[in-house]
Amino acid sequence: MGLCMAALLPGVASADEDEDPLVLAPSSQWHLHYADDSCRMIRLFGEGDDEFAFVFERYEPGDSFFMLVGGKPLRTSQHLDTIFRFGPDGYEYDGPLQDGEFGDHSPALMVGGMYLFAPPDADIEHPSDNEQFDLESIAQDTDVFGQEFSAAQEATISWLEIRQGRARPIRLKLGSMGPPMEAMRKCTDELLTHWGIDLEAHRGLTRAVVPKESPARWVQSRDYPRNLLSSGAQGLVQFRLSVGADGKPTQCHIQQSTRPEGFDKAVCDALMRRARFEPALDAQGRPIASYWRSRVRFEIP
Repeated sequence: MGLCMAALLPGVASADEDEDPLVLAPSSQWHLHYADDSCRMIRLFGEGDDEFAFVFERYEPGDSFFMLVGGKPLRTSQHLDTIFRFGPDGYEYDGPLQDGEFGDHSPALMVGGMYLFAPPDADIEHPSDNEQFDLESIAQDTDVFGQEFSAAQEATISWLEIRQGRARPIRLKLGSMGPPMEAMRKCTDELLTHWGIDLEAHRGLTRAVVPKESPARWVQSRDYPRNLLSSGAQGLVQFRLSVGADGKPTQCHIQQSTRPEGFDKAVCDALMRRARFEPALDAQGRPIASYWRSRVRFEIP
């Protein structure tokens, strides 16, 4: 099932904000999908018109994940304040999100950089969508190596509640998040091995890959493909650069893209020409091969 970014009409919310939530029990098992550059976990909840999809995806080891929720009970985010809360004592998120579609489970809401528990920088004001994804301001995810949250902590999370303005809240009975998170960890460890990364060496890194200059200089406005600009096409591209022990990129991989494919080529061409890094260092301070991840949004003002 693919993801399609689309503008959707706002829903009408009329229920009282204190109304009991619509509680949806699981209607499927967890399904883990391995890909060359990502690990995706999917589970369905509810039945009939209330059927709901919960998806989380990782592109590397760490605590953060991309999250998608979708189904007819959901409202789009336009003109509605949306809050996600993992319970009973997990993260409450009210930051940027995107509307979209997810096949029969539409409308959908998507969030990058989601956590089960509040990250260390959770008190920092969330950037707007333009600030977060602008072509001129790509940035590496913060938790590339290692995890802050223990398996025991993850196991305590058992539900996700979605509140949107005065609409009736939706609560997904996730069950303990311990087993799916453990399966996700194994999958992302295998990703690194598949990429040719020394997993054990990375667990003892004294320095991750560091850009030698601002990444904003690497993908610039003039890299917007002219044919796509003239046609009004826009896109979001998530990428991974393999970085050698000398700090030079050796390969560019597209991890996820809304396409058209011309954006993928523009990103990789620009990065392979311009990106340079200080290499990652192992526990003994020796340079080793590693990687760097980020995303670029092509957007017409």
